[in-house]
Amino acid sequence: MAPLLTDLVLLASHLPGVVAPILQAAETPKPEDVKAGWTGAAVLAGLIVAVVLLLVSMSRHVRKVRRNQDEEALDAELDAERAARGEADPAQ
Repeated sequence: MAPLLTDLVLLASHLPGVVAPILQAAETPKPEDVKAGWTGAAVLAGLIVAVVLLLVSMSRHVRKVRRNQDEEALDAELDAERAARGEADPAQ
């Protein structure tokens, strides 16, 4: 193993012993002090709406890219057929 990777593995093996006393010393709130609020629900709803809008936008863009690829493939086929027949390209 690389020396850095060995050091990281060694450090990770000692972390539970270092972190556990710190977590135990931290004060935890009383159950009656902890309650769900409207702010958290609003943030969650906003995130859900944002993800849905991003998915809709992404699907539109993917559809547009696929359509452009199909059109380019058809144009290439038509150009190849015209070249095989010896016809001039009408775009020129």
